[in-house]
Amino acid sequence: MMRALAGWQNAAGKIPVTLWLITAVCSAQLASSLSVPVIHRVGSPTATALRLLWGAAFFISLARPRLWRLTRGQLAAAVCLGLITTGMSFFFFAAVGRIPIGMAVSIEFLGPLAVALSGSRRLLDLLWVGLAGLGVWLLTAQAGGRADLVGLVFASGSAVCWGGYILMTRRVGRALPGLQGLALSMAVAGLIGLPIGILPHARMLAPGPVLFMGVISLLSPILTFGLEMASLRRMEPRHFGILMSLEPVMAAVMGFLVLGQRLSLLQLAGMASVTLASFGTVACRPKEVIMESNGET
Repeated sequence: MMRALAGWQNAAGKIPVTLWLITAVCSAQLASSLSVPVIHRVGSPTATALRLLWGAAFFISLARPRLWRLTRGQLAAAVCLGLITTGMSFFFFAAVGRIPIGMAVSIEFLGPLAVALSGSRRLLDLLWVGLAGLGVWLLTAQAGGRADLVGLVFASGSAVCWGGYILMTRRVGRALPGLQGLALSMAVAGLIGLPIGILPHARMLAPGPVLFMGVISLLSPILTFGLEMASLRRMEPRHFGILMSLEPVMAAVMGFLVLGQRLSLLQLAGMASVTLASFGTVACRPKEVIMESNGET
């Protein structure tokens, strides 16, 4: 087993790290798009809980964290990250059940953008703030109907959680070695999701959606999180942030290919504005500021 794992690691080391992250982006958005039919069938809370439970089972079996060796501070950080992961996941799946996935991801991306711009006093960053604001206005200008407005609120809630997720992931990464922090946070998220999305609907939950979400969880969070963590260890934070700016675009592409979702020209322009704002925020910041914001020394 260990020899096979070492062989896979050696083979993966020969693949350009840029392809790792692009694969992670594609995997995340493909998984989200494939989850939409399940959301419409069993509801977003159940679909979210299944995703979190499958992810928790995998990471716990892989990392095998030893709770008795952890301090209270380490446990508290992992629990806090788990709470944020829960909110981010439930809000996002609720959003994509109501609005196109490209729109949801674009709005959700405002969370990382706000984190990247926090504390900045550069005039150039005002341009990115304005561009992001324009993007949101274009995305929501044609949103009509109560369901669309509720979906936008859910996407905004996911954006807030994603911003907190970035900050807490950095803290947990410093406090806990390897995958232990990720495993514990996913376990917390899975345990919270169990009474919310699984237990109330256990009698009506068919094996098909359970197994299908298990397959989807191989794409995200398992493959996505693993590739992102591996990419961060080999890639400069600036390049990581630039490539992550592809998320809204890839979400729109997957939404069209998998779900047949079409965005209007105004909505496509809004998505492009948010993507450009994210790209510019990372690409135009001084290198030392980016490294500091990502916890690099």
